[in-house]
Amino acid sequence: MLRLLDPYKVLLDIGPVQMSIAAERRGAPLGREWRKLEDLVSGWLADIQRCLSEVKKPWTELSVTAGYPKVVHRMYAAVSFTGEPGLTPMAAVAGTIAGLVRDHLVEQGASKVLVNNGGDIAIHLGKGEKTVVGVAPRLGASPSHFLELKAGSPVGGIATSGLGGRSFTLGIADAAVAIAASPEVADACATALGNAVNVDSILIERRLARELDPATDIPNLMVTTSVGPLPEEQRAEALRRGMQKARQLIDDKLLLGAALFLNGQMLQYPDRLVCPIK
Repeated sequence: MLRLLDPYKVLLDIGPVQMSIAAERRGAPLGREWRKLEDLVSGWLADIQRCLSEVKKPWTELSVTAGYPKVVHRMYAAVSFTGEPGLTPMAAVAGTIAGLVRDHLVEQGASKVLVNNGGDIAIHLGKGEKTVVGVAPRLGASPSHFLELKAGSPVGGIATSGLGGRSFTLGIADAAVAIAASPEVADACATALGNAVNVDSILIERRLARELDPATDIPNLMVTTSVGPLPEEQRAEALRRGMQKARQLIDDKLLLGAALFLNGQMLQYPDRLVCPIK
């Protein structure tokens, strides 16, 4: 269902997708351009469903030459770029769909588009456009930091992974925020970052993913269910490991920056990537 919230914003609710979309054409609201979105997203979801047995496998078990639908190919490409062998294409599904929605509206003439697919954000800023994106330190919290973007910025996607999100995590981050040129790559990298913010501790509870969700794409992996009050040295080590992964992804030209949150602490790279809300 597509519901117009105001002349510049719609809410799209189809199956597993609940996204808010803000768009305009040089200050004016869109009109008929909204109409095809419901059918397009339904079609992409149907394509994913037809390939479900494939997209739930680690990307290393799939073939780059396979004739996947566009949405599945973009999911596959995003996770393969990370080099993380345990990721499945489902690690990039939300960012991919957000990016496809953005691309469609830009093709229809939108000069500014912001798609928020459950925290996976796709952005387009045409000439003269700007926006501010809030960054929350954990699920359900108000933003504590912000990122200001203007036309010409290389940022096209921002994604967040962490404990308590829509997907399982192997790590303990409250929020692992990945900023990239594309939303699907941001989504895949956020998963990798969230997994990397990690330590071994008796204060961390984990269970096999299949025990929590028999339909999960990572059935045999131990996922985090809760984290107790970790001592300072363990929090610092978990953040260090996460930042090491972030720097690697930035060096590999996959990420533009990252911010990691754990138990009230935050690390970011590069410095002043996001600014505190005062």
